[in-house]
Amino acid sequence: MDHLVITPLALTGVRVLPPKGLNTSWYLDINRFSRRTVWAHTFMHHYALWLGPVLLALVFVAVYAIAWWRRATRATALLALGGIGTLVALGVNQVVGQAAQELRPYATHPNVLVLVSKANDYSFPSDHSIIAGGLTLSVLLVLGSGVWRGHRSAPRGLPEQLGTAPGRLGAVRLLAAINVVLGLFLCFARVYVGAHYPGDVVAGYLLSAVIVILASLLRPVAYWVVDILEPTVLGIVVRRPLPATA
Repeated sequence: MDHLVITPLALTGVRVLPPKGLNTSWYLDINRFSRRTVWAHTFMHHYALWLGPVLLALVFVAVYAIAWWRRATRATALLALGGIGTLVALGVNQVVGQAAQELRPYATHPNVLVLVSKANDYSFPSDHSIIAGGLTLSVLLVLGSGVWRGHRSAPRGLPEQLGTAPGRLGAVRLLAAINVVLGLFLCFARVYVGAHYPGDVVAGYLLSAVIVILASLLRPVAYWVVDILEPTVLGIVVRRPLPATA
């Protein structure tokens, strides 16, 4: 199923950014593969547009829910930083795109197969890969940071962060692996449907990863905020309500 919509492109800019040879040859190779896999067009159309980002967001929310349920407030704080970092990366991406001014590949190669509506904006970097990189790395950071252990704010008489023992993170590890696969497949899908060069999705993924890592450096501030929130009624945002004590 070919979702080919012609939209006039008035933009001017760079036809393809370096490495020009690899970007062009890999894009055209994947586009030829797309032509031979007609059976996948409908799914790839939806995955590249909305399904991929939705699935990534659902996995991110699921990891947050696990941290919330286990009262791992350090984990919820770090995940929140990752989400904020991803949003910041989307904003930075607009600035980078306007500076790079790389035309969409279908503007340079008008005869390629395009399975999504043609956008009247620049191609580099990919917004979708920004989402993929940011949400994927956010989950990986919280998995490997040791924030699932208890901390000093646990109420007296209760085990610290009930159920947060490091050995009980199988579900989080599985979700992290799923998010990596979903994110990389979204990057591939954006090239498959003809919307981006490979370099666009790689750049977006890496840009978002760097910004999320930089955002994670603010974790002492985030931990301080959740320590203030936790004893208040707003503590329900960062952890499951505590059981009543006698």
